[in-house]
Amino acid sequence: MSDVSTTGPARLRTGRTGVPVVTPSPLSGPVTEPRSTRGSGSGAGRDGKKRPLSRSGAAELRQLRRRQWSVVPVAGLALATGLAYQRVFGLREVLPVAAIAATAPAALAFLWSGTGRAGRPGRRPRPLLLSLLLSLAAWLVAVSSTLYRDAAVLHALPNSGLLRRIGGDMIDAPRGILTTVLPADGDARLLVLVSAGTWIAAFAGTELALRTGTVVLPALPGLLVLAVPVALSTGAPGDNVRTIAGAVGATALLAACRAPGRRSPLRALAVGLPLTLSLAVLTAFAAPQVPGVGSPPDLRDQVSLAPPVRLVGVNPLDRVSAWLLTPDQPFFTVQGAAEADRYWRMVVCDQYDGVSWEPSGGLRPTGGRVPEGPDLETAQSRSEMRVTLDKLDGVWLPAADRPEQVSVPADVDLAVDPGSGILATEGGLRPGLQYKVLSRIPEYDPDKLQDMVLANAPRYTALPERDATGAPIPDIDEFRRLAIEATAGASFPYQQALRLADWLRKNHEYDVTAVPGHSLRNLRFFLESSKEGTSEQFAAAFAVLARSIGLPTRVVVGFSRGTSVGPDTWRVDSGDVIAWPEVEFAGAGWVPFFPTPGEAGHSGAPKNDPGNPSAVTPQPTPVEPAPVEPGRAEKDEAILEQDRQTAAGPVPGSDGDARFAVWWWAVPAALVLLLAAAQVGLAAATPGVVRRRRRRGPPNQQVFGAWRQVRDRLAEIGMPSHGALTAREVAAYGEEHLPEPVGPRLRRLAALVNDVAFAGRTAASPDADEAWQTCAAVEEAVRGSAERPRRRTRLRQRLSPVRIVAALRRDRVE
Repeated sequence: MSDVSTTGPARLRTGRTGVPVVTPSPLSGPVTEPRSTRGSGSGAGRDGKKRPLSRSGAAELRQLRRRQWSVVPVAGLALATGLAYQRVFGLREVLPVAAIAATAPAALAFLWSGTGRAGRPGRRPRPLLLSLLLSLAAWLVAVSSTLYRDAAVLHALPNSGLLRRIGGDMIDAPRGILTTVLPADGDARLLVLVSAGTWIAAFAGTELALRTGTVVLPALPGLLVLAVPVALSTGAPGDNVRTIAGAVGATALLAACRAPGRRSPLRALAVGLPLTLSLAVLTAFAAPQVPGVGSPPDLRDQVSLAPPVRLVGVNPLDRVSAWLLTPDQPFFTVQGAAEADRYWRMVVCDQYDGVSWEPSGGLRPTGGRVPEGPDLETAQSRSEMRVTLDKLDGVWLPAADRPEQVSVPADVDLAVDPGSGILATEGGLRPGLQYKVLSRIPEYDPDKLQDMVLANAPRYTALPERDATGAPIPDIDEFRRLAIEATAGASFPYQQALRLADWLRKNHEYDVTAVPGHSLRNLRFFLESSKEGTSEQFAAAFAVLARSIGLPTRVVVGFSRGTSVGPDTWRVDSGDVIAWPEVEFAGAGWVPFFPTPGEAGHSGAPKNDPGNPSAVTPQPTPVEPAPVEPGRAEKDEAILEQDRQTAAGPVPGSDGDARFAVWWWAVPAALVLLLAAAQVGLAAATPGVVRRRRRRGPPNQQVFGAWRQVRDRLAEIGMPSHGALTAREVAAYGEEHLPEPVGPRLRRLAALVNDVAFAGRTAASPDADEAWQTCAAVEEAVRGSAERPRRRTRLRQRLSPVRIVAALRRDRVE
């Protein structure tokens, strides 16, 4: 086709594709190309010179810049997601992993997409699948060169074996975290979850930011992934407030950057940053009040625990007699302040099968933290001690009462029983091992203990009722008879335990040469025949007798304070070993009792029998300064002989009954309050709902809606609410009872309603607007009318469920 000449400075010709092309004339100045011949938003021609953008091109360029700059808050949100694991591992372990995983995929996706090339705002991003594969390969290289550096090829590249290991660690990491006492060690097999989650949040958010125009959709991946560390960190020290505040701030900054408008994205970020910081601070203050933020649901109950730490060693309770026969073996040295009645707890035995008291099997790996025990009403103090092991063997680490934090060498695999706080090592103890323990020491006040009820703990009152053949064990009935005899006259649980311990001390003797063992047969022989034993028999017998009458009991093996060898330094020998029972009280936890004659519950003396030549010479009883007020031993002596009745009895379920009594009225009350709140909310919302319904639709429908609204308002000042009145009668009632300016407008509205309803008139938008203006005037006049009911009557009518339902149904039917 030939060119078509024009009289202007440019010529219009048709190219090979049939698209008109403007060719500048030599006599003409610069012209703007037609929109169809330029890339969207392009600012340069073929000669390389920048040319002015069209309005649509400038808009596309602004949108592109918003998408590009929004990658910054997306990466910030991903970083907040990674740092949320700081409760799980500690900030020092998480920070480098999260920083790499938040920035690398965002930068890689930005560069690969191709949307950042200058002058090409209309360029389509490269395929998403290729971007995904490239990001996956980059992540494997990143984790191989950081977390798995020692196993990677050239310390950077994964091989097939490492790939399988990374995949297995990814699958097992959540369960490993849930079965470990937090904070966990910064092990690669667990930290890989931090890297993967942060990488996914950054990559998915960046791709959504570059490929979509929605405002907050790019924040969705980060917010979803954030739920993982929040859930996994339940029970760990600290809270999730800073994490949630950071995520909210990053999301708000993302919304400010991507919000449509003529403002540049950089300026939007600058303006939105102060508002974002304010919102983050507000979130930090408000978040602790939101249920579940500080302590979301614990997932540990939903997963099966890891196999318990394998312990190779003899039960310390079985070794008590042997240690007492060779009392001069130095076991360990303790550095730290300790009172005369201080005990070093080693193992707790809470499972009894009729043959042996066994330690709890719920040991879990820990990086040094011991989970907090239940909240107690007793006073507590902190104690810090440094232990150096000598000849003590086995797997159990002695500590003062319940530890809070333990510092061990890096090559020691530490485990803890969350229930009792007992510490153990998988590799066993060795001479010279040093560790530091921070413990919380409870202070028991008999004046409070005597009024406490027992804890509801059926597990700690269980005794074997049948032997291996299924036949009943007659020893249990005999133990129950002895326990009832020993505690006769006791009127509350604490007094029961005191009388049981006192009965054992008065009727049995301490002898390190006595027959060892604590099976049911051994204990019956000890109670009825020999009446001689070590603290092993006294503690085990107390526990069985107490359980037979419903006292939740366990046996503890540990050591007394030992011999002073320097300022606040104590050497603990094998002869300092001691076993004692504990009874659990609601509000006080596990309270120790001392049924062995001469124990520190009364005098603080060592447990060696002066009459036994094989025992070491007993150390003199430490002389303590006279206390300002009686100690526990003196108060226990007074309580032992009390004769009173109290509401607190040996009923293990009494505290559970109290909780049930609370729920008996709390649940119905909560339901009533919920229904009342729902009714108030519905009553408040009904007028607005009805009004919005009546204003919807074409003009005819809006006119009828305004008329129904007028009738409802006139009914408030006495107009009959039945539908027998004509439009003119309604208008006449309004003229009679409302001020003068409203009357003429009501007549015009009534005429319009009649015309639309019966004369075939079609209302226009101005008619509908005029109808609702008249309705507003009527409502204003009714509010000022003296015939309107009193406020109390109006409130009662508005809250009436019958009126609420009738208003909603009537409007829908009409």
